[in-house]
Amino acid sequence: MTYQDIIKKALELGIQDIEIYAQKQSTQSINVYENKLESCNSKDLFGMSLRGVYNGKMGYAYIETLEEEAVNLALVTLIENAKTITADKAVLMYDGQAEYEKVETPSCDASQISNSEKINVLKDLEKKAFEKDNRIVKVGHCAYNETKVETKIINSKGLDLERSHSYQSVVLNAIAQDGESIGDAYNFKAAFNLKDIDLDEIAEDCVAEATAALGAGFIETGKYEVVFNRDVATSLLQVFCNNFSAEAAIKKATLLTDKVGQKVFGENITITDDPFYQKGLIKYAFDDEGVPCHKKNIVENGVFKGFLHNLETASKFGVEPTGNGFKRGVASNVKVSPTNLYLAPGAGTKEDVIANCQKGILVTSVAGLHSGVNPISGSFNVQAKGFVIEDGKVGRPITLFVVSGNFYELYNNVLEIGGDLEDNSTGLSCPTLRIKELMISGK
Repeated sequence: MTYQDIIKKALELGIQDIEIYAQKQSTQSINVYENKLESCNSKDLFGMSLRGVYNGKMGYAYIETLEEEAVNLALVTLIENAKTITADKAVLMYDGQAEYEKVETPSCDASQISNSEKINVLKDLEKKAFEKDNRIVKVGHCAYNETKVETKIINSKGLDLERSHSYQSVVLNAIAQDGESIGDAYNFKAAFNLKDIDLDEIAEDCVAEATAALGAGFIETGKYEVVFNRDVATSLLQVFCNNFSAEAAIKKATLLTDKVGQKVFGENITITDDPFYQKGLIKYAFDDEGVPCHKKNIVENGVFKGFLHNLETASKFGVEPTGNGFKRGVASNVKVSPTNLYLAPGAGTKEDVIANCQKGILVTSVAGLHSGVNPISGSFNVQAKGFVIEDGKVGRPITLFVVSGNFYELYNNVLEIGGDLEDNSTGLSCPTLRIKELMISGK
């Protein structure tokens, strides 16, 4: 059946309004281990979520085919589900009567590269890792991945939209050893085209991080000036970004409730949600409810400007939706999510930021972010590893220390922001941050 056939059939069955959310996904993953092909897997998936209004209630159904028999059964299931709803909940469906930004996203060149070429790229990357340093004893993971997603949203109110995105990525895990000391590191790079991924840079960075941890010592417990590299800073922002969601505000799960228009962070903090972000691999003209997306500052010079909304939360707040209603899978319900969210960068490089820290700690990785944080209060207490900074230079490696603090306090004590936002971001990015003071628990 066509999508129009489905809409026509739904209306004939007494469904007042019907919406179809369909998605095609094509993925491939290739793994190389010890210069040999370990695995090569390709998948083509199709899923279709239906939601429709029946007797004033919203019903749902999900199928993985357009065959008529399956579609008819899904529509009956939708009706039966709607009949079971007793809650008095607003029924919202966007009509698409709006202007949408024209978004042009390049397609990756996956079809132009043979599997043998992709395998040879991985073998070359693995070889480069070993050649960079003789202390690299193992490449635990060396993989290529490609993703292509096509999304279609169409409903009986006149909405008819589609978008697609595709990219390729490479991941490397290098393990270094010197005597009994062991260090490891991961490096991930993504781009529209495999040829734009610098294999030398991936190997160099990964090997440098793995070998730098060899012979790591300990640090005395105390309060230190801290530099978070961009990966750590990004991870922290990701853990706490739900505080900007209107769903969290409704559940009283964010301290930002009733803080719109108030200064909540330092004046040097601006956090932007940009669906058209130039460095983003995925760009969005509309969200998964068909609402137009637009660039907006969530925090501007430390002032909280407002929550991210989908149709439901916007209705409850009495405001316009912000184009941030997204699914986390075709069959899932719509939740509030950012598009491309980032903390506005400064001007200096990571090296400049470190040079301005005369004495402190460079944190290069953290563990336990999901178990060692309280996303509501903002507190975090996570194990980390990194380096001592002395006279503005990276010194000896340190490990097995714990960084403690509070997200809100941290963002009020940022001394410096680097200019090193990651290229080809896949959704959330933060540059290197220099923090006035954090508690470090060592020996």
